[in-house]
Amino acid sequence: MKQYPDLEEFIIGSLENVIAVAPETIVFVAGGTRRKAATMGLSTESDAYAAWTRRQMIACFDLIFQHGVKNIFTPMLGPTNFNEVGKYRERLVDWITWGLSGEDALADYKRLGWRVRLLTDETIPKLKATAEDLRNITPTSYEHTLWIHVVPDAELPWRWMLSAVKDSNANTRQEVVRALYGEDIPPVSLYLGHGKPEIFDEFLPLLTGKVQCYWRQNLGYDLDERLLRTILYDYAYTRATWREDKAGRAEKALKYSGIWEKDAVVGLGTRLGPFWYPTPTPTPFDERQHSGAG
Repeated sequence: MKQYPDLEEFIIGSLENVIAVAPETIVFVAGGTRRKAATMGLSTESDAYAAWTRRQMIACFDLIFQHGVKNIFTPMLGPTNFNEVGKYRERLVDWITWGLSGEDALADYKRLGWRVRLLTDETIPKLKATAEDLRNITPTSYEHTLWIHVVPDAELPWRWMLSAVKDSNANTRQEVVRALYGEDIPPVSLYLGHGKPEIFDEFLPLLTGKVQCYWRQNLGYDLDERLLRTILYDYAYTRATWREDKAGRAEKALKYSGIWEKDAVVGLGTRLGPFWYPTPTPTPFDERQHSGAG
């Protein structure tokens, strides 16, 4: 008996069916915002770029929240951004301050019912003030929380965690999370990265247990409903292969023996100018061709 819907049924089906299987907590990593802006004819050193990127971010995260996710953790800026030189680097802090706590941003949070939290280096006055502002404007009721990390120093997340453990005498993952973020948060179970298959370790200890990982090649915050539902379908159904009773399970792989013998490695890539792009993997066995299906 069929235990799950076909992909196309899931993509065009009711929103309620998607919400029912969506993860509570995810990590979303955006990359290529400047490349995307360049395709739009925007200067990456302009205020127009910052405003356009903020709107793209809001639309993207709104789509994800609408599909059942409760918590989104996102690394907005990391050490590599702060190690750059030039006008882009010089404007980063001002853009973050305006983009996260400016009038347009606050209006969006109120309209959408979001709570927004910023974790960053408190030695940077503007970022510290922005984090405090966001905490003070938390709505009295909310269903969705956007957790933003701005990390100028690669060691900063470890200092956060070690300090949280020391101050709280935490002994479990849940206690560390509560000390670090101020509340209980379900573990991340879906990691939606960008570009190269890499993990941002700054989200430890949230990235414990089984985390299903995906890496978009779309630029910036490009994410439409069809792609999101395709990812959630894979997360909920295609990857759900574990069985308590494994009797005869290994023998079923004989039907696909040619596939396992191919040299397919997820993560290999090629260079596109100064950028990385994944090398396509071989086309898998099509069971329909051997079952008489049309």
